[in-house]
Amino acid sequence: MKIHVTSRHEQLTEGLRDHIEDKIRRVERYLGKIKETHVILNFERKMHVCEISLNAKNLKLSAKALSHDMYQSIDVAVQRLETQAQKHKDKRVGRHRMDPPRDLGSVVHGLIPTPVEGDGVKVVRSKKYAVKPMTVEEAALQLSSSKDEFLVFSNAETEYTSVVYKRKDNHIGLIEPNF
Repeated sequence: MKIHVTSRHEQLTEGLRDHIEDKIRRVERYLGKIKETHVILNFERKMHVCEISLNAKNLKLSAKALSHDMYQSIDVAVQRLETQAQKHKDKRVGRHRMDPPRDLGSVVHGLIPTPVEGDGVKVVRSKKYAVKPMTVEEAALQLSSSKDEFLVFSNAETEYTSVVYKRKDNHIGLIEPNF
């Protein structure tokens, strides 16, 4: 890792350089290998200013801080870099993918949950309608033109009750009884 330190209007001491290098190494644990870092230390209007630009693999970060003490300016700027690096690492690693899958309920999966002992199964809604005799093609056309997810019909060819349903891949499925 290359660290370039530029000091303007102020003498760069060895202790200041060591402090910068130690702090930059803390950011390295989030990003891996850092290619190059450029630190600009400046003294203007009675304030110490620290600007840090960091180049890592496919990433450029920068931070700026000012205070009445140069060491404090360096610490604040490095803390801002650490925050940026942590956010980048979280995006890259995908922390949200590691969360356990949430229970989305039985409606999404199309399953009825097993009742708990002592709990009766409760029918929430029922609907009665006439089952019309039609061919599979007619049922598929009628289903595609409606907002319903499925259609129960009497198959005119087999005379059994069948079901056509909309699949997630935008095709139509058919359920026929087998006796």
